[in-house]
Amino acid sequence: MATSSAIRLATQRQEYFDQLASSWDREITVEVVECLSNIVEQLNIKPGDWVLDIGSGTGILLPLLIEAVGDKGKIIALDFSTKMLHQAKAKNFSSIVDYIQANVTAIPLSNNFADLAICNGVFPHFSDKTKALREIARVLKGGGRLVICHTASREAINQLHQSIGGVVATDLLPHEFQLIKLIKQAGLVITHIEDNPKRYLIIAERQTKVSHTLSRKL
Repeated sequence: MATSSAIRLATQRQEYFDQLASSWDREITVEVVECLSNIVEQLNIKPGDWVLDIGSGTGILLPLLIEAVGDKGKIIALDFSTKMLHQAKAKNFSSIVDYIQANVTAIPLSNNFADLAICNGVFPHFSDKTKALREIARVLKGGGRLVICHTASREAINQLHQSIGGVVATDLLPHEFQLIKLIKQAGLVITHIEDNPKRYLIIAERQTKVSHTLSRKL
């Protein structure tokens, strides 16, 4: 059962992002969109795939994902900020997008739901990363992939959150060895690690009988 302090922190974090919703898109640069476009292209999403966009915010990834999955695909935009989702809905994206206001630690979707779950710019803000990863693994199909990405390095992201302070001061990306351990405990296998000044990218796959090779780019 969540403690009162954990509940209070979750509420404060939600209020923080609600307040940022109306101005969030002003922070999105051409360089950010280009970086995310390259990441989505690298994922080789197939037409017809079902994608869960966790922490979808105002919908920065949605145009890229819509193009990737096509008319027969499905996208679930999930965020705990009601106002962020409201901003995304107002953009009138394709009808293949559904919007869900929920916490990643209690995803209201069935087991084996998604081919891909992507966490863009949001993983540090998960208050219970262990529980979040287990929930994500639950909703992934066998062989489905988890993607954690940022348009900057781990060090830069952590420094940014610490400089902002307040409710996000301790919202940090774990050290590589810690993250590998957490992902493994959730039943996922990391297949790609990349951490450089231009981007941070982790790809993990829900375990199957097939073995996978870890690729690394720095």
